[in-house]
Amino acid sequence: MVQRKGKDRKKTKDRKLIYKLYSLTAVILLVCVLSGGFIYYYSQDVSEQSLLLEESASFQQDYTQLVNGLKQISLLKYQLATAGYNEDQIDRVEELLQETSVMYDNLRTDVSVNQNVAHYFHFLEGVIQSYEGTYEEYFTSIYVGDEVERIRNRITPIITRNEESINTVDERIQAYLEDQREHASTSLQSSIAITEVVTMVALITLIIVPLISLLWFARNLSSGVKRVMNRIMAYKDGQFDYVQQGTRSDEFGQIDMRLEEMGTTLFSILQKNDQISDDVLAVAKTTSKRSTDQLEGMKEIQSTMDAFINEMERQTDFTGTISATTEEVSASSEEIQSSIEYMNGQMKNLEGVSHEGLHLMKDLQGSMNELNQETGSTAERVKMMQDQLNHITSFLKGIDDIADQTNLLAINASIEAAKAGKEGRSFAVVANEIRKLSQGTNTFSEQTKKVLVNLQNEAREVVNAFQAFQHKSVEVQDKTTSSAKLFEKISTDNSKYVQEHQDINESIMQINQAIEEVVSSVTELVDGANVLQEKSGSVKQIVSEQTDRQRELSDEVLTLEDMAEKLRGQD
Repeated sequence: MVQRKGKDRKKTKDRKLIYKLYSLTAVILLVCVLSGGFIYYYSQDVSEQSLLLEESASFQQDYTQLVNGLKQISLLKYQLATAGYNEDQIDRVEELLQETSVMYDNLRTDVSVNQNVAHYFHFLEGVIQSYEGTYEEYFTSIYVGDEVERIRNRITPIITRNEESINTVDERIQAYLEDQREHASTSLQSSIAITEVVTMVALITLIIVPLISLLWFARNLSSGVKRVMNRIMAYKDGQFDYVQQGTRSDEFGQIDMRLEEMGTTLFSILQKNDQISDDVLAVAKTTSKRSTDQLEGMKEIQSTMDAFINEMERQTDFTGTISATTEEVSASSEEIQSSIEYMNGQMKNLEGVSHEGLHLMKDLQGSMNELNQETGSTAERVKMMQDQLNHITSFLKGIDDIADQTNLLAINASIEAAKAGKEGRSFAVVANEIRKLSQGTNTFSEQTKKVLVNLQNEAREVVNAFQAFQHKSVEVQDKTTSSAKLFEKISTDNSKYVQEHQDINESIMQINQAIEEVVSSVTELVDGANVLQEKSGSVKQIVSEQTDRQRELSDEVLTLEDMAEKLRGQD
């Protein structure tokens, strides 16, 4: 339990490869969100400034139309007062009065938020009411002769006073509109400059940060695979004492640690096999020498026993042979059974190591599957970033449309100013400035589109890099699957060997039972041999020496078998 808890604490300290991939994905996603947020924020500011400038230009255009309408009314009334009654001109005056009244009502709502402009703009209401009153009083009926002179004397001062009011109000309001337009234009240019800088910084960040992060992760993964492959190749060449440079705390570090433990175990087993082989060779030489001595002793027994009768020779030889064989076989069976049990324990330990290696390779295979899934998910997110860039391109198209509309409005304003003559020069200058601003907006939009195209190309290259990375991950996964199959084959073979050794153990137990039956038969033969014991006094000393040598030989043979079994078990 203590060892298991120690392993759990060690696992919590390991830096998992999947956590590194999660961190990489979170960094890329955060950079994309922040960059998109900054670009959207400053683009909205440009749109607001453009909208303010457009509203200012629209108000100035409507206000200019109102002033031009009032001036045309003044001109037509002056012509009617000097030239006499003209039905077409009177209809035109009535039409202009209606138009100016409507335009005044529309503009009054817009200027109500500004007290300074509303104060001056209010004077125009008096001019309109004055013109409407004079129209109703003097121009709704036909007048001729002296009545023309009377109308001229009364109308002329009113027209002159109204024109002075119109000019005074127009100068004040035009000056205010000019200041407002310049302020809006300056704000728009500042917003465009800031947006350009923010967009370039965001684009550079979107390219550099994901690229650096991917290179770092790929390098980390490649070094882990290379580390494991170096140890495998070293073991393949027989270098079981291979030592890695540096340490790792992720899955590759665990794999390398398990492989290092396996190599240490195999190296220890090989050393023990060499030592046991030397011991077996020495015991074999001793056994050969003792066997020669045993052969000489048997010759002495044979020469002594020739004097006895055939029954004694048969009983003695049979009893001695069975007794020696029974003891030897019994001792050998016990030693073989002990060795088999020891081999079973070693084979079970090796089976446990094989199962552990198999589970480790399956865990690695699962980690590689998760890595492939996260890589595909990250590629999809980069594709979503491409879609967001397409949305930004559509938004810039909308800005182009607004700029074209503004340019068209400026052209219309220039035409109206040209129609107004000298009175429209100031408005022509404003229209020219609006047209230049619209052209500048188009230029900025084109530059931004070029940057977005470059960004889309870079994003496409990032997607290709993710796909190549995913292909490499699949190759690594295939190699991991092959290693898992190899460990599974080793585990299956070990299970088979364990079962075979269990079968051998059961056979040994059956042999021991048979030996017990043989011992019972030998006991009966010994009882029969006791009858002939009195006749064996002359050979007692020789048999005793032969028994001692036989016992020593039996011990040496058992030692030889024990060594041989150990060598076989380690193999």
